[in-house]
Amino acid sequence: MRKLLALWIARLIAPSYCVSCQQFVSTREMLCAECLDAILPLVTKKIAITEKYSAIVYSVSGYDEPLRSLVLAKQRGDRLASVYLGKLVWERTDIKFVEFDIIVPVPLHWTRYAWRWFNQADVMSQQISRLSGKPVVNLIERVKKTQYQAGLRGDKRVENLKDAFVLSKNAPLYFDKNILLIDDVMTTGATLNRCFLVLTRLKPRTLSGGTACRVI
Repeated sequence: MRKLLALWIARLIAPSYCVSCQQFVSTREMLCAECLDAILPLVTKKIAITEKYSAIVYSVSGYDEPLRSLVLAKQRGDRLASVYLGKLVWERTDIKFVEFDIIVPVPLHWTRYAWRWFNQADVMSQQISRLSGKPVVNLIERVKKTQYQAGLRGDKRVENLKDAFVLSKNAPLYFDKNILLIDDVMTTGATLNRCFLVLTRLKPRTLSGGTACRVI
Protein backbone atom coordinates (compact mmCIF):
# COMPACT_ATOMS: atom_id res chain seq x y z
CA MET A 1 0.00 0.00 0.00
CA ARG A 2 2.83 2.41 0.88
CA LYS A 3 4.60 1.66 -2.41
CA LEU A 4 1.41 2.37 -4.37
CA LEU A 5 0.88 5.64 -2.49
CA ALA A 6 4.49 6.67 -3.09
CA LEU A 7 4.16 5.88 -6.80
CA TRP A 8 0.92 7.87 -7.05
CA ILE A 9 2.51 10.88 -5.32
CA ALA A 10 5.57 10.65 -7.58
CA ARG A 11 3.39 10.67 -10.67
CA LEU A 12 1.40 13.62 -9.38
CA ILE A 13 4.49 15.68 -8.56
CA ALA A 14 6.60 14.64 -11.54
CA PRO A 15 4.58 13.09 -14.38
CA SER A 16 6.46 10.70 -16.65
CA TYR A 17 7.40 11.68 -20.16
CA CYS A 18 8.97 9.54 -22.86
CA VAL A 19 12.71 10.25 -23.07
CA SER A 20 12.60 10.07 -26.86
CA CYS A 21 9.37 11.76 -28.05
CA GLN A 22 8.42 13.64 -24.83
CA GLN A 23 4.93 12.16 -24.92
CA PHE A 24 3.22 11.72 -21.55
CA VAL A 25 3.25 8.12 -20.31
CA SER A 26 0.94 6.82 -17.61
CA THR A 27 3.50 4.38 -16.20
CA ARG A 28 6.95 5.00 -14.73
CA GLU A 29 8.59 3.77 -17.93
CA MET A 30 11.16 5.88 -19.76
CA LEU A 31 9.75 5.13 -23.21
CA CYS A 32 6.17 5.23 -24.43
CA ALA A 33 4.54 2.22 -26.10
CA GLU A 34 5.04 3.69 -29.57
CA CYS A 35 8.77 4.24 -29.04
CA LEU A 36 9.19 0.78 -27.56
CA ASP A 37 7.53 -0.66 -30.65
CA ALA A 38 9.99 1.32 -32.79
CA ILE A 39 12.97 -0.62 -31.38
CA LEU A 40 13.87 -3.06 -34.13
CA PRO A 41 15.80 -6.21 -33.15
CA LEU A 42 19.36 -6.61 -34.38
CA VAL A 43 21.24 -9.77 -35.32
CA THR A 44 24.31 -10.67 -33.30
CA LYS A 45 27.82 -9.79 -34.42
CA LYS A 46 30.90 -11.97 -34.07
CA ILE A 47 34.20 -10.34 -33.11
CA ALA A 48 37.50 -12.07 -33.84
CA ILE A 49 39.91 -11.49 -30.97
CA THR A 50 42.79 -13.97 -31.34
CA GLU A 51 43.27 -17.20 -33.25
CA LYS A 52 41.77 -19.02 -30.27
CA TYR A 53 39.16 -16.55 -29.06
CA SER A 54 36.15 -14.86 -30.60
CA ALA A 55 33.05 -13.32 -29.03
CA ILE A 56 29.40 -12.95 -29.97
CA VAL A 57 28.05 -9.47 -29.18
CA TYR A 58 24.32 -9.03 -28.53
CA SER A 59 22.78 -5.59 -29.11
CA VAL A 60 19.23 -4.40 -28.57
CA SER A 61 19.03 -2.35 -31.76
CA GLY A 62 20.81 0.18 -33.95
CA TYR A 63 22.05 3.56 -32.75
CA ASP A 64 18.78 5.28 -33.57
CA GLU A 65 15.84 6.71 -31.69
CA PRO A 66 14.57 5.94 -29.16
CA LEU A 67 17.71 4.22 -27.80
CA ARG A 68 19.99 7.07 -28.85
CA SER A 69 18.22 9.43 -26.43
CA LEU A 70 18.66 6.94 -23.59
CA VAL A 71 22.38 6.55 -24.33
CA LEU A 72 22.96 10.31 -24.53
CA ALA A 73 21.08 10.85 -21.26
CA LYS A 74 24.40 10.13 -19.50
CA GLN A 75 25.60 13.56 -20.63
CA ARG A 76 23.08 15.19 -18.33
CA GLY A 77 23.75 12.79 -15.46
CA ASP A 78 20.63 10.68 -15.94
CA ARG A 79 21.59 7.46 -14.18
CA LEU A 80 18.06 6.03 -14.42
CA ALA A 81 18.35 5.90 -18.22
CA SER A 82 21.37 3.62 -17.83
CA VAL A 83 19.38 1.33 -15.54
CA TYR A 84 16.68 1.17 -18.20
CA LEU A 85 19.25 0.36 -20.89
CA GLY A 86 20.46 -2.57 -18.81
CA LYS A 87 16.89 -3.80 -18.51
CA LEU A 88 16.42 -3.59 -22.28
CA VAL A 89 19.65 -5.49 -22.94
CA TRP A 90 18.39 -8.30 -20.72
CA GLU A 91 14.82 -8.35 -21.98
CA ARG A 92 15.36 -7.67 -25.69
CA THR A 93 18.43 -9.76 -26.54
CA ASP A 94 19.31 -13.43 -26.14
CA ILE A 95 21.86 -12.67 -23.43
CA LYS A 96 19.44 -14.26 -20.96
CA PHE A 97 20.15 -17.58 -22.71
CA VAL A 98 23.94 -17.18 -22.74
CA GLU A 99 26.12 -19.01 -20.23
CA PHE A 100 28.16 -16.52 -18.20
CA ASP A 101 29.60 -16.54 -14.68
CA ILE A 102 30.48 -12.88 -14.26
CA ILE A 103 29.58 -9.51 -15.81
CA VAL A 104 32.39 -7.09 -16.66
CA PRO A 105 31.63 -3.45 -17.55
CA VAL A 106 33.85 -1.52 -19.93
CA PRO A 107 35.53 1.01 -17.60
CA LEU A 108 35.81 4.78 -17.78
CA HIS A 109 39.02 6.66 -17.13
CA TRP A 110 38.89 8.18 -13.63
CA THR A 111 38.79 11.73 -14.99
CA ARG A 112 35.58 11.07 -16.92
CA TYR A 113 34.11 9.19 -13.98
CA ALA A 114 34.84 12.19 -11.73
CA TRP A 115 33.07 14.48 -14.19
CA ARG A 116 30.00 12.27 -14.66
CA TRP A 117 29.91 10.46 -11.28
CA PHE A 118 28.86 7.17 -12.82
CA ASN A 119 29.85 4.76 -15.56
CA GLN A 120 26.94 3.95 -17.86
CA ALA A 121 28.32 0.47 -18.66
CA ASP A 122 28.65 -0.27 -14.93
CA VAL A 123 25.07 0.83 -14.16
CA MET A 124 23.82 -1.33 -17.03
CA SER A 125 25.86 -4.24 -15.69
CA GLN A 126 24.42 -3.83 -12.19
CA GLN A 127 20.90 -4.00 -13.61
CA ILE A 128 21.73 -7.13 -15.63
CA SER A 129 23.24 -8.57 -12.44
CA ARG A 130 19.99 -8.01 -10.55
CA LEU A 131 18.00 -9.69 -13.31
CA SER A 132 20.40 -12.61 -13.88
CA GLY A 133 21.71 -13.23 -10.38
CA LYS A 134 25.31 -13.12 -11.68
CA PRO A 135 27.90 -10.82 -10.07
CA VAL A 136 29.51 -7.72 -11.57
CA VAL A 137 33.30 -7.85 -11.35
CA ASN A 138 35.48 -4.93 -12.42
CA LEU A 139 38.26 -6.92 -14.07
CA ILE A 140 39.52 -4.13 -16.33
CA GLU A 141 40.99 -0.72 -15.54
CA ARG A 142 41.30 2.16 -17.99
CA VAL A 143 44.76 3.60 -17.35
CA LYS A 144 44.99 5.89 -20.37
CA LYS A 145 42.83 8.94 -20.98
CA THR A 146 41.83 8.48 -24.59
CA GLN A 147 40.11 10.74 -27.06
CA TYR A 148 36.43 10.14 -27.66
CA GLN A 149 36.14 7.31 -30.17
CA ALA A 150 33.23 9.06 -31.90
CA GLY A 151 35.62 11.62 -33.37
CA LEU A 152 38.00 9.05 -34.86
CA ARG A 153 37.92 6.71 -37.82
CA GLY A 154 39.43 3.37 -38.79
CA ASP A 155 42.96 2.74 -37.56
CA LYS A 156 42.86 5.92 -35.46
CA ARG A 157 40.33 4.23 -33.15
CA VAL A 158 42.62 1.24 -32.66
CA GLU A 159 45.67 3.42 -32.06
CA ASN A 160 43.71 5.58 -29.61
CA LEU A 161 43.01 2.53 -27.43
CA LYS A 162 46.53 1.11 -27.49
CA ASP A 163 47.65 0.35 -23.90
CA ALA A 164 44.45 1.95 -22.58
CA PHE A 165 43.24 -1.11 -20.62
CA VAL A 166 44.88 -3.43 -18.10
CA LEU A 167 43.65 -6.20 -15.83
CA SER A 168 42.69 -5.17 -12.29
CA LYS A 169 44.57 -6.47 -9.26
CA ASN A 170 41.83 -8.97 -8.40
CA ALA A 171 41.73 -10.40 -11.94
CA PRO A 172 43.84 -13.52 -11.15
CA LEU A 173 40.93 -14.75 -9.02
CA TYR A 174 38.81 -15.14 -12.15
CA PHE A 175 40.67 -17.54 -14.39
CA ASP A 176 38.68 -20.02 -16.51
CA LYS A 177 35.33 -18.19 -16.33
CA ASN A 178 32.54 -17.50 -18.79
CA ILE A 179 32.72 -13.70 -19.10
CA LEU A 180 30.06 -11.26 -20.31
CA LEU A 181 31.41 -7.80 -21.27
CA ILE A 182 28.96 -4.86 -21.24
CA ASP A 183 29.11 -1.44 -22.94
CA ASP A 184 26.51 1.09 -24.05
CA VAL A 185 27.36 1.41 -27.76
CA MET A 186 29.35 -0.64 -30.26
CA THR A 187 30.55 1.32 -33.28
CA THR A 188 33.47 -0.39 -34.99
CA GLY A 189 34.04 -2.81 -32.13
CA ALA A 190 37.50 -1.41 -31.33
CA THR A 191 36.79 -0.79 -27.63
CA LEU A 192 35.17 -4.17 -27.07
CA ASN A 193 37.93 -5.90 -29.00
CA ARG A 194 40.65 -4.29 -26.90
CA CYS A 195 38.86 -5.20 -23.66
CA PHE A 196 38.28 -8.76 -24.85
CA LEU A 197 41.97 -9.01 -25.73
CA VAL A 198 42.95 -8.03 -22.18
CA LEU A 199 40.48 -10.57 -20.77
CA THR A 200 42.02 -13.42 -22.80
CA ARG A 201 44.94 -13.32 -20.36
CA LEU A 202 42.60 -14.94 -17.86
CA LYS A 203 42.13 -17.96 -20.15
CA PRO A 204 38.33 -17.65 -20.12
CA ARG A 205 36.12 -20.53 -21.14
CA THR A 206 33.98 -18.21 -23.24
CA LEU A 207 33.70 -14.51 -24.02
CA SER A 208 30.48 -12.73 -24.99
CA GLY A 209 29.34 -9.13 -25.08
CA GLY A 210 26.25 -7.00 -24.74
CA THR A 211 25.46 -3.43 -25.77
CA ALA A 212 22.35 -1.31 -25.92
CA CYS A 213 23.12 -0.10 -29.44
CA ARG A 214 25.26 -1.02 -32.39
CA VAL A 215 26.14 1.22 -35.31
CA ILE A 216 25.15 -0.97 -38.26
